[in-house]
Amino acid sequence: MNIFARSPTVVSAKKKRNRSKAQANNKVSQLIMKRRNHLMKWKEIRDYQLPYLGVLDESEFSNQHERRDSKIYTGCAWECCNIFAAGIMSGLTPPSRNWFKLTFANSSLKENKEASMVLDERNTILERVLAGSNFYNAAQSVYMELPFGIGALGVFPDPKMGVRFTHYPIGTYCIDVGADGVANTFCRKYKMYTSQIAEQFGVENLPRTLVNELERDGGMGSQHFIYCLIEPNREYDRHNPSRLTLPYTVAYWLDGSADDEWLHIGGAYEMPVAVARYLVTGLEPYAKGAGWFALGDSKMLQSLERDLLVAVQLGVRPPMQADVETAARGINIIPGAANATNMNGGIKPVFDVKLDIRSVQEKIEATKEAIKRAYNADLFLTISSIEKGTMTAREVMERSQEKLQQLGPVVERLEFEFLSVILERVYNILERAGMFPPFPEEMMEQLAGEEVKIEYISPLAQAQKMSGLTAIEQLFAFTGNVAQMFPDVADKIDALEAIDKYAAALGSPAAILRSDEEVAKMQEARRQAQQMAQQQEMMSQTAPALNQTAQAAKNFRDAVGGSNDVMAQMLGIPGLS
Repeated sequence: MNIFARSPTVVSAKKKRNRSKAQANNKVSQLIMKRRNHLMKWKEIRDYQLPYLGVLDESEFSNQHERRDSKIYTGCAWECCNIFAAGIMSGLTPPSRNWFKLTFANSSLKENKEASMVLDERNTILERVLAGSNFYNAAQSVYMELPFGIGALGVFPDPKMGVRFTHYPIGTYCIDVGADGVANTFCRKYKMYTSQIAEQFGVENLPRTLVNELERDGGMGSQHFIYCLIEPNREYDRHNPSRLTLPYTVAYWLDGSADDEWLHIGGAYEMPVAVARYLVTGLEPYAKGAGWFALGDSKMLQSLERDLLVAVQLGVRPPMQADVETAARGINIIPGAANATNMNGGIKPVFDVKLDIRSVQEKIEATKEAIKRAYNADLFLTISSIEKGTMTAREVMERSQEKLQQLGPVVERLEFEFLSVILERVYNILERAGMFPPFPEEMMEQLAGEEVKIEYISPLAQAQKMSGLTAIEQLFAFTGNVAQMFPDVADKIDALEAIDKYAAALGSPAAILRSDEEVAKMQEARRQAQQMAQQQEMMSQTAPALNQTAQAAKNFRDAVGGSNDVMAQMLGIPGLS
């Protein structure tokens, strides 16, 4: 992203759009058809694993209170989903610490300490805005739905918080991707009451039918379906920016409204919706998540749990058989009860099968472990092994690094497609709103057109970088050992460059590192001070000898009475002539 965001423009929302409503509805229909197969799989995942996530049917817009866990006999997948979401939150976007750093893409500017410190100040403002908004709550909801393979988060300006984030439940939206494989089209269908529609879009932008409804009812009104379509603008003009010629178009309309009736038509400088995806194949818009990989095991687990419950019930309350007369009177199975039977009859179980419950329980535990691995719950719970005393901290770190290699592609995709889109959008919103302090005037020309790069310093990102840091540490340790026998080998190490690389990998603030010029001046001043100290030490060492020479000269002068100049010159003693 550019260091200076583009200036905002304001154009009336009443301005009509060249694209017709029929074209917009046709695009929505195509997106819905493209999502159809994934929607069916999402319903399976929800039925057997995550019953209370998403809105996968239009009837669910109004029936959120209905139970959806009729096929759930154990909540293993739900527990794993919570562990996964909490692990991603604390490992990728932890609210309690810095997880990203703004730097210049131009490596030469990184040596400019003053410019880097101003950029660090913008970094701090960006962190504060995220912390003061609803970002972390909304991001948690996205991470909870990531096992479906996808999650969406809207990023919009807000007069109170600066930026507002909106989580879109799985099943309420469709997406598409561009030639680069990144999501660039977003369509959403949702319900709002008439009063809410008027509050968001203004009464002046409502169709006449809704205006009449407000005037007639005077209350909330009824619910209506609304469409929102965000897509690349075919009329984008970078040289003549306006609300309708920005890179993205944003259109809202009422389902079933006339062709010329739009609730809102506008534009956006950046993609307003960030899409998080788990595992993507080629240019497919929709991804597969942990729920896909755990679906077979989850179905088997629910079946095993149901069979185990039936087996326990059969053992505790088995079906009974008795003669017709006894059965007609009824069988009392309460402990201590008496049942009258014929002499030749009796009451006994219908069948006597010895159930191997232990084998079923072992299979259930093995299936649960498979589900935990699919959700990477075992990775995020590894740290608990330290508390239990079963592994040392070093063992935990080594095992975690091995597992992070498997999670690495997912982390990189989330950083590139999700978090970078969010941070770029928020940065530009704040820049256009004038919430950043300006750069010093002497830097304006130098920084014009410069790009800002986002470096991630979250625990998961640093764990992936740990191999590089470990290599530096091992090199210094090896060099230190060899230098004890061969001191000259220390000259092979450029310690200043190593510190720069180490600090960059850690994401350390620019303010704590001195520039190469400052270090060179300090080293030169230190060398001069050392030279002066050495000279003073030499003078202090030679002073006694000079004093002795001067005393001897004085004694000799007194002895010769100050008259033997020739002798003094021969002896090389000044002051005697």
